[in-house]
Amino acid sequence: MFGIILAAVSAFCLFVYKEITFIPAHFYNDKRKKIILARKNLHDISCSFLKVLGTKVEVIYKDKEAFDNLDREKGIVFIANHQSNFDIPVILTGIRNIDLGFVAKKEMESWPFFCRWMKRGNYIFLDRSNAREGIKSIQKAVKIVKEGYPTVIFPEGERSITGEIGVFKKGSFKLALETDGIVVPMTIIGAIDIQRRGSIGVNRNRKVKLIIERPVDVSALSVEEKKNLNIEIRNIIVKNYKK
Repeated sequence: MFGIILAAVSAFCLFVYKEITFIPAHFYNDKRKKIILARKNLHDISCSFLKVLGTKVEVIYKDKEAFDNLDREKGIVFIANHQSNFDIPVILTGIRNIDLGFVAKKEMESWPFFCRWMKRGNYIFLDRSNAREGIKSIQKAVKIVKEGYPTVIFPEGERSITGEIGVFKKGSFKLALETDGIVVPMTIIGAIDIQRRGSIGVNRNRKVKLIIERPVDVSALSVEEKKNLNIEIRNIIVKNYKK
């Protein structure tokens, strides 16, 4: 309980500070500059949030050179397994040189403080209970990715209860397939130890590993490979998870 109180108080103070420093951005004529600044602020908030909790994030790149040379003009979609409510802060803390957005569950749209920065950062809120609205959200996400905003999606659709990786829903891969750009598989290990699904308790001083796999150029795949993309990407993530 102490962990969540400490994190909440620290986050509140940081949110207030960031709101004040963001005031000039409301007058920007450049929409892109405003979005990138909002994403940077959420990155800073995430780093501070995990630091207060004593969370250590280790990042392992399978091909750092390829990652450093990602071409956002082709459209970049990051795909990860889903363990905890802390997956977003973990990813934002681990990946420092790319302004990331997310396809997040619609429930997060009502989260205090966080949702303000998520909306400013061009995040997409996905309604999993409404198929039609879900399709609209994915189409909106495709447009955002094609505009050069890297975006993360969790194709399991919900957090794992045990930590084991579930089925990757094929519908989630419409984002990668319709973008026809670059897919970066990521494996999250240990975020479930910070907070488990169904629990309000937050554990301090945990270690999380983020494994970033070699990028996959979707445009270079065959029709059959694209058809089975959800299976292949899941296999990559599971393989890294079990190492």
